[in-house]
Amino acid sequence: MEGLRFFRYPQVTLPPLDHYLILSLEGPPLSQEDCQYGLLLIDATWRYAKMMLRTLPPFGLHQLRSLPSHFRTAYPRRQPDCDQPERGLASVEALYIAHKLMGRSTEGLLNHYHWADQFLDKNSRFLS
Repeated sequence: MEGLRFFRYPQVTLPPLDHYLILSLEGPPLSQEDCQYGLLLIDATWRYAKMMLRTLPPFGLHQLRSLPSHFRTAYPRRQPDCDQPERGLASVEALYIAHKLMGRSTEGLLNHYHWADQFLDKNSRFLS
């Protein structure tokens, strides 16, 4: 999709990421006030995401933001090392919520997500 860039770990060095926020379980909640920043989302298992986060080079803003904990995944998770399974959103779900919270377009983000309808149903009262 236009506006999204993907980088493979560890084969590529990230470009400068000045004025980006990192989506994480820590940090203040993401909001529309963050809309002027880029968003870095690490797509990995919980264990690998922690490792990848530690290897990020220091860059510009480098602040963490979280998503409100009331959102629920529709993805059938089977990960025993998940620290907080109740907050374990699929990456596309997290990206969708982040775009909503930042006031960005969500058009097409869930088009090819198998559990899109279940995800939207579970979270409909929070996404309006």
